[in-house]
Order: sequence, then structure tokens, then C-alpha cells
Amino acid sequence: MCQTGVVTKKNASRMKAALNKDKIMAAIPKECFEKSLFWSLYWMVFDYAMWLGATYLIWQLHTSGEYEKLPVWQQYGVTLAFWLFSGFFMWCMFVVGHDCGHTTFSNYEWFNDFMGHVTHGSILVPYWPWRRSHNFHHQFHNHIEKDYSHPWYTQEMIKGEGFEMARAMDAYPFMRLAFPLLGWPVYLYGMPDGSHWIPFKAQRLWEKASTSEALRCYVSSAVVVMYAYAIFELNNRDIWSMAYYYIAPLSVFGWWLVCVTYLQHHDHGTLVYDDTNWKFVDAAFETVDRQYDPTGLLDKLMHNITNGHVVHHLFFTKIPHYNLAKATAAIRAYLKDAGADSVYKFEKTYDYAWRLHKYMYLFGFSATEAPKKRN
Repeated sequence: MCQTGVVTKKNASRMKAALNKDKIMAAIPKECFEKSLFWSLYWMVFDYAMWLGATYLIWQLHTSGEYEKLPVWQQYGVTLAFWLFSGFFMWCMFVVGHDCGHTTFSNYEWFNDFMGHVTHGSILVPYWPWRRSHNFHHQFHNHIEKDYSHPWYTQEMIKGEGFEMARAMDAYPFMRLAFPLLGWPVYLYGMPDGSHWIPFKAQRLWEKASTSEALRCYVSSAVVVMYAYAIFELNNRDIWSMAYYYIAPLSVFGWWLVCVTYLQHHDHGTLVYDDTNWKFVDAAFETVDRQYDPTGLLDKLMHNITNGHVVHHLFFTKIPHYNLAKATAAIRAYLKDAGADSVYKFEKTYDYAWRLHKYMYLFGFSATEAPKKRN
């Protein structure tokens, strides 16, 4: 369970006073809100270097003939290590590119969008459609109807019409167990918000979109197609080579994305709200900060999106990833001084792989509705 205190009537009013966005913002050092193009580019280059460097080394091993000299078990071990390493740094690079969509990569919107296409296109993600759906998620996190990316279902909801897929996932646990491996491509395909490839007007992602926004979707999809073709050419038009050097690591990236984002938004006590009781700050504190290893190295490599996600939700257009750790420490100190630290959720999650599949099996996307009447 997450590290939180017990909310009583005695401290409820104190917590209510503390959960003021302006007060929280004032408690964070001003330098945390400064966007540095240097550091954004530095971390982007670092992650690309890790991913592409590993790809180059495994390619050299194959072309030198040394790979074939290894025992079969070592060949499998080297291949698996390459896939896991490359896929992990694809995910880390996505986190940096994700700042482009939040306008925190730099102070220049045009440059953010350009680099967003560079980073997202290289891992086959249509940038502008993703930015659209992801920002809707941040605007309405933990709203039972308006949230994007993370569908919320109560037991009452899945009994109704239109929730056939949720009902199937609730009835068949194996579907939930398979979701971490398939969830990301399924999401881009169109579930639950709408296609990220084609702006179908009937889908909620695009029903209120302007013509220019729809055209941007096609532009981003075209960028992905060009990247895919270029990668295919680099592999000498050999689909099996492309699968080995690129698609397998890409699948690992998808697993990491589902793992981190799911665990950021789900625990045994996750609450969802509706129009009668949803508040931006309250809902942001339903997000869970997690530490992924005892040394904190994994969290650092993942740019603290794992253990700094609460503050990211509170100020998603203001704080770049390299300032999340410092801003989180400031918020925790502020909440402690205000006697409201019980609202902050933090958990050491060293068993993250097991925890992801365990939680997916136990409760999938189900959630508990917050009380309609608030203190």
C-alpha cells in the first residue's frame, strides 16, 4: 500500500487549505520552472546514444561473425539484453520527447513541435495526435468520464451498454494480463479515445477538432510512415532484420510505457471523480509517485517521471523533467509543514514488473468513486 497518512475530520480542513495550487506553486523554487534547451537536448542525445549505441554494437557483433561463435544460450542472452536495454532507452527518450508536448522542452513552440516529431516519429508515435489526447488526460485526470488515456470503470458502469470491452476484461483476467504487452499499440489504434492515425470525426478525440488539427494528424502520421520506411531501408528491406534490431526493442518500449503510466495512476485506493466533486488539485494527488529501485538509478534514467509524477500533473506545462525531483522535494516539505502530507502517495515499487501484472489482474481499470459530498 502507498505511504499515506490517515485522513481524519481533524486534519481535513488543514488539508483543504493546503491543497491550493497557488500556495503549492509558491513553495517550489522558481528555478524549477525554468526551461533549458541545453538540458533538454543533452538528455535527448544521451538517450539516443544509449539506444543507437547498443544497436550499433549488436550489429557489429553480428557482422564480425563473433555472434555465431557463441554458444546458443549466450546468443539468446546477448539478444535479450540488447532488446531490453534498447527498449528501455527508447522509453527514456520518449519521456524527454514527451516534454515537447507539454511545451517544457524549450521556450519555442515551433521547436517543441519539431523535436516532438523527431523523437516520437523515431518510435512510431504520431506526435500531434498523441499530444492532443495526452493533454486532455492532464486537463481532466481522474475524472470518470472526461479523463483520456486511462479509462475508469466502476462495477455499475461495466454492466451498462457501451462497455462491452470493459466487461470482457473484467470477466477474463487473461485479457488484463496480456494488456501490458498490447496496450500501447491498441491505444494508438484507437482504444479508448480514438485513432491517433486518422482523425475520425465520430470518435471523441476528434469530434470537436478543427480542420487544422485534423490536418496535423495526417502530417504526424506521414512522419511516422517516413521513419518506418527509412528504418526498413536501413535494414536492407529485410523485415526479419527490422524485427530483430527495431521492432523487438519497440515492444519493450511499449511495455515500459504501459508499466510506468499504469502504476502512476493505479493503486488499491485510487479514487475517481465526476462533475459534482472533481477538482484539479485533489485529482492530481490521486497520482502515485513510485521509486523503482533502491539506488534511484532507474528513476534518474527515466527522468524522474516515476517518482515526480504528482508535481508533473500539478504543473504539466511549467516544469521540465530535469526539475521534477527538486520540485517534488519542495512539495513534500510544504505538505509536511502544512500537516497535509497524508494526501501525498509514495511507494517503493522495486517489484514493478510483478506489481504491474498483479494489479492488472486484481483490478484492471476499475476504480472507486469519491464521495459526492466533500468535507
